[in-house]
Amino acid sequence: MSEKNAPVGEEKKAAKTGAAKPVKKKKEESFRFYRVVRCVLTPLIKLLWPTKVVGKERFDAMQGGLVICNHYAIPDTLIPVASLYKKELHVLAKAEAFECAKIANWFLRKAGAIPVHRGEADINAVKEVLSVLRADKKLVMYPEGTRNREGTKEMLEFKQGAARFAIKARKPILPMVYYRMHKVFRRNWLYIGEPITLEEFYNTHDPGDYERATKKVYDGMLATRKACDEYVEEKLGKKDGGKEK
Repeated sequence: MSEKNAPVGEEKKAAKTGAAKPVKKKKEESFRFYRVVRCVLTPLIKLLWPTKVVGKERFDAMQGGLVICNHYAIPDTLIPVASLYKKELHVLAKAEAFECAKIANWFLRKAGAIPVHRGEADINAVKEVLSVLRADKKLVMYPEGTRNREGTKEMLEFKQGAARFAIKARKPILPMVYYRMHKVFRRNWLYIGEPITLEEFYNTHDPGDYERATKKVYDGMLATRKACDEYVEEKLGKKDGGKEK
């Protein structure tokens, strides 16, 4: 058998025997790493940032799609790891976090993060994101594109990435909102809203449609923010007389 034909023969043999391909095995090893780390970190995460998840049934019901959230700080990702993403995590993260050290790149990749270079057309990131979505996985991203360092409830203007990915992959978008900025040992709420669908834009290539789709996503997040505030403030009013700070 020639060297040229050898790989093909091995592939056919693997297909007949049902053997897993190396890429699949590598991904499964990565997920195993994530599950071990999650198991270790979950008690600490819940102790440091006690957060009640409201609307978890909507997260569980979505087979695959984008999960978007307001962004204050690192706990924004850690809290869903402890409460929602039990088997695997896929999250879009700024490329700078991967470039600070080799160990950071290795760890983030193992944990399911996808690097994206902000402010430029990152073809590799786009391919990875679409691959995750088309495999019916849930991918987390922060549509504001940066952190809200002031800790306010107002959101910045959304980037078009979330809407474009949802349209391209033909998937829903699930909005999540933290009630307030995190403080160690202070309880918080993560409210999961109603899915946002963009079917009316699925066949578009019009830049104006991407703007309109992004506005629809933004409006959906505003509705989720309103529902979150109403839910939490009713609970605080009943239990604490509305005096919690």
